[in-house]
Order: sequence, then structure tokens, then C-alpha cells
Amino acid sequence: MVVVKKLTLAEASAILIGTQIGAGVLGLPYAFREAGFAGIAVIMAVGLLTLLTALFVLELAVHRGGTMTSLARETLGNAGGWLMLASISVLSYGALIAYIAGSGDIISSLTGISGTAASIIFWLVMSGIFLMGLKASGKAELVLNFLLLGALAIAVALMLPKVEPANMSLTNTGAVVSGIGVAIFAYVSHMVVPEMYKGLRSVEKTKKAVLIGYLVPMGFYALFVLAFVGALGEDTPQLATSALENYYGGIGKILGLVLPLAAISTSYIGIGFAQMDNLREAFNLDKRIAWLLTVLPPLAVYFAGLKSFVSALWLAGTFGGLLYAGILPVAMYLRTRDVHPPECVKVPHGVAYLVGAVFFLVFVYSVVSLV
Repeated sequence: MVVVKKLTLAEASAILIGTQIGAGVLGLPYAFREAGFAGIAVIMAVGLLTLLTALFVLELAVHRGGTMTSLARETLGNAGGWLMLASISVLSYGALIAYIAGSGDIISSLTGISGTAASIIFWLVMSGIFLMGLKASGKAELVLNFLLLGALAIAVALMLPKVEPANMSLTNTGAVVSGIGVAIFAYVSHMVVPEMYKGLRSVEKTKKAVLIGYLVPMGFYALFVLAFVGALGEDTPQLATSALENYYGGIGKILGLVLPLAAISTSYIGIGFAQMDNLREAFNLDKRIAWLLTVLPPLAVYFAGLKSFVSALWLAGTFGGLLYAGILPVAMYLRTRDVHPPECVKVPHGVAYLVGAVFFLVFVYSVVSLV
């Protein structure tokens, strides 16, 4: 029997906050640089919708237990299980592509070598690390994420006084809609919810932890976008914090480049490990084959032309996140609700269907926009 360590409410909330506020937050200001206050409204709306679907996942965990993939298989059949695995894979590959691209930009800024060469070096080193099994512990990754959160909080405090109201008055409808995928990526931490419930062993405490774990990042993301878009406007760089070096020299470089690189590195290793394990479990693969299938596709897509940090986050959030954190949890909840009385979240069927429809329409719009 696997013994799950008991968590306190503060620990569970911290895990969820630390899982969400990672390297992905760095792309939010660039994604909404032409959206002004409408961009902040989208960030808040996406946060509330994904909070609701996270509570749907908690409902499923209470009644059935298991991982996101096993829950999808139990409620939606084998097709649902495979679709969940596919959405997780798209999320993982999109994130790995983003980290390869983002690391290249950061290392290039720090050393002066070309971005492509920097990305290849990063890919070789980080991929080699998780092949050797040198995975950073969850605690180490959590500590690093909170160091990043501290650095980002300082960055917000430094940039807020430079906000120009005119920069927030822009409202480009295309930018508002295209930023949704990046916003969704910033909130995808639903896989942590079942583990939180196992650790807290209480429905009410887990519900509180989920609320705290979503509302805190929601407020932080809004402030982060306000600070950088308000100060930089359309000139906001893809890695927003890289602009700090222009204002604060060496200290700005550490806050804006070194800590984000550390966060990207641990995120790459953690997501790479998870995707490798997913492939091994789903297809009964040898470790080295699963490793190759994990690390080669992102590099191939990067060399095929997707070298934008934010575009890769958009890809992951739109085609992985909308299914994983939106459409599938709603469908799973509706199927379970007919069998078990709700314990965690009681919403009318119509509201659940409306939430699912919103995610589905955004997904369809995103697919059509690519044609």
C-alpha cells in the first residue's frame, strides 16, 4: 500500500500555487501586450473557469480516486482516457518547446552566443539529466518556484511605478482572443488536485486549498501583466522580465534572467520525466525509447520554425489545456454527477454545460484561426 504524506492546508495551498506560478507566467505580458485592461479581464475569467473545473476534478477524486487519465477512462471510456493522455502530451510537448526556445533567449542574453546554439546546449544538458535519472525533488522544485515567485513579486514592485495609463488603453480584439491559450497554460495544475485530496484527507480542506491555490495566482497574474504591459506597452518582450536589465543593470539581470532560467530548467526536467513516464505506462516502452520519444519531437518542432516562447505556450494551452483543464473535466463531472450526489461543487447542469461550451468554442475558434 502506498502511504501518502499528510499535508496541512498551508502546504497543500503552497504546492498548488507553486505548481501554477512557474515559467509560464513570463509569457503572459507579451501575449496581452496589445490587450490593455481587457487582457487582465481575460486572465481573471480564465482563472475562474479553470478554478471551477479544478473543483470538478476534486469531485471526481472524492468519488473515484486515481490520476487524470484513469479518471477520464473510468468516466468517459477508453476513448476518454486516450484523449486525456493526448491532451497531456500536447501540453507537455508544447511546454518543452517553449522551454527550449525561452532558454535559448536567456542564455544568449547572458553569454552572447546565438539563440539556436544556446537552445541546443540547454536541450542536450537537460535531456541528459533526466535520462540519467537525476530528477530534482518535488521540494527542490517547489523552493525554486517560490524563489521565482519572490523575484517576480520584486519585479512587479519595481515596474508598477513606471506604468503609463496610455499603455493599458489598447484593446486589440485579436490579441485578447489569442492570449487565451497562454492564460490557460498558466492555470493548468489539475493533476495536483487528486494528490492534494489524498494528502489532506478532507473534502472541505481540499476545497479551501484549491480556492486559495487559484485565487492567489489569479491576483498575481493580473498585477504582473498590469506592471509590465503598463510600463512597456507594445514593446513588452516575450520573456517580460528580461526588460529589467535595461532599468536596473546587474540586479535586473539576476531577477529577470538567472532565476527564470533556473525555473525553466527544473520545469523542463519535471515535465520531461512526467511525459516519459506517461509514454512508458501507456505503450509499455523501454526507458530509452520513451526518452527519445519525449525529447526529440520538441527539438524537431523547434527546428521546424516554432522558436517563439509565447507561441509554444499558446500551442500547449490551446490544444492541450483547453481539453485537459476545460472540456474533459466538464464532461467527466457531468457523467459522474448523474451517479453520485455532488459533495464539492454544486452547480446546475446548465452552468456546467455553459462552461464546457465556452471552452469548446474557444477550441474551435483556435483551430479555425490556423486554417
